[in-house]
Amino acid sequence: MAEIVWKRGAEDDLLRIFAELEDFRAGSGETFTLKLDAVLQNLRSHPGLAPVFEQPMRRLVVGNTGYGVFYTTEDRGIIIHALIHLSQHPEGIRAKIRRLLGLG
Repeated sequence: MAEIVWKRGAEDDLLRIFAELEDFRAGSGETFTLKLDAVLQNLRSHPGLAPVFEQPMRRLVVGNTGYGVFYTTEDRGIIIHALIHLSQHPEGIRAKIRRLLGLG
């Protein structure tokens, strides 16, 4: 199974999302992390599971949460670059991904 490696920005995304969900309703942050853990466990077994969003970045939807995990696969494992709410304008998401990849 592939190792999951979190980039600093993705860790920050997760902490922010958890705090926002907990502020909204106690326990909802924990529910989100359980759904995310299940998605990541499946991803470890099947790194090519998600479609390419912006080469080489892939996007995997986290259940019914509205969030996507944006990742790449490398020799050292599955690199998680960002967690982004998918209700944002697609071009805004693409711009952020390009910045993360150093393309813009």
